[in-house]
Amino acid sequence: MKHLFVVNRFHLKEKSDRIIGKLERAAKAGGMEYEIVLHDTLEDANAFAKTIQNTESVITAIGGDGYVNRLLNQVAGTKNVLSFIPYGTGNDSYRACTEHLPDGFHEVDMVRINDRYFINAACFGIDADIANDERFIHNRMIPRPMRFNAGVLYHFLAYRRGRKLKVQWDEETVEKEFTTVVAANSNYYVGGYRISPESDIRDGRMEVYLVDALPKVNMARTILSIKKAGHLQNPALRLIRTGKLTISADKPFGANIDGEELIGDRFELEIIPKGMRLFFDHRFIEQINRES
Repeated sequence: MKHLFVVNRFHLKEKSDRIIGKLERAAKAGGMEYEIVLHDTLEDANAFAKTIQNTESVITAIGGDGYVNRLLNQVAGTKNVLSFIPYGTGNDSYRACTEHLPDGFHEVDMVRINDRYFINAACFGIDADIANDERFIHNRMIPRPMRFNAGVLYHFLAYRRGRKLKVQWDEETVEKEFTTVVAANSNYYVGGYRISPESDIRDGRMEVYLVDALPKVNMARTILSIKKAGHLQNPALRLIRTGKLTISADKPFGANIDGEELIGDRFELEIIPKGMRLFFDHRFIEQINRES
């Protein structure tokens, strides 16, 4: 199967040529049939979707979770296979797949959210505000490992109250103020926070975490405890497992899906079992990452 490595020059900038060289050396050493697809503008990246409608290739995103999500939405519904090499701020897609998937081809679940798809998690609440805040998440002046923590600190200081949301699943409805609601298809979100340790992207369900509105000091402790799954013991948290979920409010609010921002007043989520084919060659990825 042919491999298409997609490199966005407009995002990777001065790193592009070095990454292209590493890809070429590793692909040739592995005897791959490959092509490197270069996007110099956002228009190039958007037009790429039309070129792959009738192809059957392994299409590899070189980037972080946001770009993986954009490519996922282009590959969905085609005969192509998605892959990715982590080169971004969060890389949660790679963390989750490294834990669950050996080398080779796999059919994994994805989640439809209105007219979009994701494979990791969708969040609604203060963590969506943090993940959507460009002042921190993509700020090159802040070291990557510190960007989310910088956003947490800022939004903690600015925090006033939770967000009133209506959450519906199966035959149940809850309408109240929440600090956050997270619908997880895999383990990680927002840069390595282990929100859902029991999730598996092949089990046909979402783990949904409802966190009540909390006093400011408890809210900060809860968010930071997610790094090592310490939030699971918090009495303000409720865990449900479902295949469908609706989250709505009386005015538009922000959501974040795998690093991409969405705005709306109603989000309908549904798990699509085995909805996406993924390919992984961890040794190939490690070879790319090892090269200087």
